[in-house]
Amino acid sequence: MNTSKQVNVMIGLLFVAFLTFGAYIARENGRAEAARENQEELKAERGATIFVNNCRTCHGLEGKGTEEGGIAPALNRPQFLVVPKGDKQYEPTPDGEATALHNFLFNTIACGRTNTAMPTWSEHHGGPLSDTQINYLVLMITRGRWDLVTEIGHEHDSATTPPTKKEDILVTDPAKLSLTTKNCGQFNPLTAKEFYDRDPLKPLAGSGAPAAAAAAPKAAPSGPTVQGVAVADFFQKTCATCHGNKRQGIVGPALTPAKLTNTDDFYFQTIKNGRPGTAMPSWGAAGLNEADIKALVTFIKTVEP
Repeated sequence: MNTSKQVNVMIGLLFVAFLTFGAYIARENGRAEAARENQEELKAERGATIFVNNCRTCHGLEGKGTEEGGIAPALNRPQFLVVPKGDKQYEPTPDGEATALHNFLFNTIACGRTNTAMPTWSEHHGGPLSDTQINYLVLMITRGRWDLVTEIGHEHDSATTPPTKKEDILVTDPAKLSLTTKNCGQFNPLTAKEFYDRDPLKPLAGSGAPAAAAAAPKAAPSGPTVQGVAVADFFQKTCATCHGNKRQGIVGPALTPAKLTNTDDFYFQTIKNGRPGTAMPSWGAAGLNEADIKALVTFIKTVEP
């Protein structure tokens, strides 16, 4: 083979190598994305398994809280979603907002909630879960992977003999639960309110995706308000966890006009200062002013559920 042919062969081999390397690089991003998605799916599955084994008793079999017979707030709600980058329907959740939501959920799980039955789960504070396990739970919640909870829960329950039933899982008597007296967190029902009011589902232009019901502009409340929110809405978002969404009583007593036979001042002081030795916190210390508390007293004493 003469020199010219050798050069041509070398050029040809280099060209083939260049094409092969270029094709590899072009596919690398796709492989990396597929690996990331596989990792996220695995983490979400682990989070769902942790939820099935630890959280269903209070938050419901599918995380819907009192809607499905649980005694704790719903975690399966659009307000807790984080829309990932690249979503074809909705605008991605800003990084700062996603971080704030993650911290809120992580903090709540890790530290529990004072004066409620929500315990401290972090192993740093005497609980059974590691930071990694709590992060799995937060990922599952913020990605909305309740389909995995349903699937894993069904597999778990049907594997027992006899199969486990809903009534075997859910706590029906809150009095059997101990109250968390201390926690490591800083959130209370008022400071947590911004996360329960989020609207993460903002459709991309031209995507045709439905907007969340809460996305429509709300008119200013026409009646009494608490912290700028209609008093009935405030009750549902902050008080219903203990007193029930129909004020029928769960951990706390029933708050219907027929049940509330004491004076207005008695209930005013109860809301303002709390009740030592019970789950009732001091709402005055949490930030409610006198007008807020009076609006709540009037609401629970005069408005039927």
